[in-house]
Amino acid sequence: MPYLSAMLGKRIEDADGNPLGRLEDIVALPGARFPVVSGVMVHSGHGRNRRRFFVPWDKVSYQRANLMVVQKNVEDSRPGPEDVFLARDLLDKQIVDLDGYKIVRVNDIRLASAGREMRVLGADVGLVAILRRLGLAPSGYPGRRDRAVGRGDRIVPWNLVAPVSPMPHEVRLRVPYRKYLKIHPSDIADIIEQLDIDQRAKVLALIEDPKAAEVLTQILPQIRSSVAEAMDDERLSDLLEIMPPDEAADILGSLPREKALVLLSLMGIEEASVVSELLGYDADTAGGRMTTEFVALRNSMTVAETIDLLRKKGAEAETIYYVYVVDGEVHLSGVLSLRDLLRARPDEIIGNIMKRDIIAADIQDDQELVAERLSRYKLLAMPVLDVDHVLKGIVTVDDVIDVIREETVEDFSQLSGVPFEEQGTPIRDTLDPRRWAGTLLTFLGGILATALFGIFRNEFVAAIALVYLVPLALRGAHDVSLWSVAVSVRDLRLVKLRDEKTRNVFAREYTLTLAAALLISLFGFLAGMIWTRSIGSSLAGGIGLFVGIAVAGVLGFMIPLVIRRFVSEPAVGQGRLVGIIVMAVSIVSFLAVSGLLNGVFG
Repeated sequence: MPYLSAMLGKRIEDADGNPLGRLEDIVALPGARFPVVSGVMVHSGHGRNRRRFFVPWDKVSYQRANLMVVQKNVEDSRPGPEDVFLARDLLDKQIVDLDGYKIVRVNDIRLASAGREMRVLGADVGLVAILRRLGLAPSGYPGRRDRAVGRGDRIVPWNLVAPVSPMPHEVRLRVPYRKYLKIHPSDIADIIEQLDIDQRAKVLALIEDPKAAEVLTQILPQIRSSVAEAMDDERLSDLLEIMPPDEAADILGSLPREKALVLLSLMGIEEASVVSELLGYDADTAGGRMTTEFVALRNSMTVAETIDLLRKKGAEAETIYYVYVVDGEVHLSGVLSLRDLLRARPDEIIGNIMKRDIIAADIQDDQELVAERLSRYKLLAMPVLDVDHVLKGIVTVDDVIDVIREETVEDFSQLSGVPFEEQGTPIRDTLDPRRWAGTLLTFLGGILATALFGIFRNEFVAAIALVYLVPLALRGAHDVSLWSVAVSVRDLRLVKLRDEKTRNVFAREYTLTLAAALLISLFGFLAGMIWTRSIGSSLAGGIGLFVGIAVAGVLGFMIPLVIRRFVSEPAVGQGRLVGIIVMAVSIVSFLAVSGLLNGVFG
């Protein structure tokens, strides 16, 4: 099967062998599952004498590797208005792979002969296509060797291809676009995230408002804010009115204040007032995470009346699996599950069958605490109350999934010292100062360790066993401190550093640290005995290991604790900072203690 790259540049001759030019492009008529090639574009001459003309495919007599023979009477032919120029419109362009829901680059076009016709099979997006165009792989009509290389091709079938924007000179494929618009909103969001900045809003403009609003909520926060800023204010305000209030508040909160105020003024009064109230809460609290789209009913209603009301309001609510029962002043009185409601008698008063033991969140509760409660009690939603016990909203399980992801990324970033973007991926910019700051910090830590070895060089000369134990001291201190950092970063955040809980966790961690230090120092002593046959030096080294590792464990637990007490948002490089401090202090402790004891025992 031929490739477009192999056909470009072919010599074109008439039946008498007179040269007409070279093949510049192949033209196909879209619409079919595998479009038929309608003709080829030929260019001849240079400079002012250069001319281009179209040769219909039915005028092509035959072709071989580097030559195509056509009939003479082709001067008056023209490509159709809907025809696609494969090289101009597809080659090296971005397309949407509707099978994998991802953006790919077209490196070549696969063609196939079917009788007198030539059809377009699909886009080759593989590495072999690039090598083929560079002349490093077989390029034409595959023989045995060519087919072996062709196994590395990655062909996206034409019926699964869609363009990334409806701009001039882009592919205009009506059927693939309809398929593109029918896929799930989260998959469209994945595709938009892969596009260039100037293309994202254009692709979103192709989608009708209800689905576009859902797609916008699925886009990752950092990318979503750039898409929103590029959109027209009227269209964006319409989408904000359609989407849930908590999602609209998240988007407005990420925009510049001036643009957010303009959008609020364009929204309906009721929608704008609800979103404005949500914007008043901190983003990482229960109030910032809650939605106001819930079902709240009077405790005097019957089960039949409740079910009728759910039929009317169900489409507007975030979830109807729980029905919240309130009194005349909207104080939360109880909660009903949909199962309890369906099992009750139609004339039963819901105030008599509701559950009064309610698990709720305060409006200022930290989002991670809310997520932990929802997970612990296996709830699908949790009511959020203000200081007067008035029901203000609910936090649903999908919000909790987002919270868990965000907090996990933050924890991992602090432990590893690798900054992460909002979408949970490591920073990609090689010029990001945080990346090089971490590398510089590690370099400075290594220089500090080297300086410490120089300071304690006499101890190394006096007891060769200490040299053997230095890697063990470093590795043991790193492992023990890493566990302590993980506990400090993760466990204590949930309890907001309450003194009693802090003391309990500290006692547990310190006990485990001492046990680990004792075990490592014992093995270190035995290893020193085997290597040096010196009881004094081995004992000094073992005790030095115990002190150095014990100090490392305490520091690994206490440093993040101190940072969190005085800094509301710890640096993402916290794990790396702790590692450098632990390395320095543990080596100093090990060398000082073992050197002193070596002098005593020696």
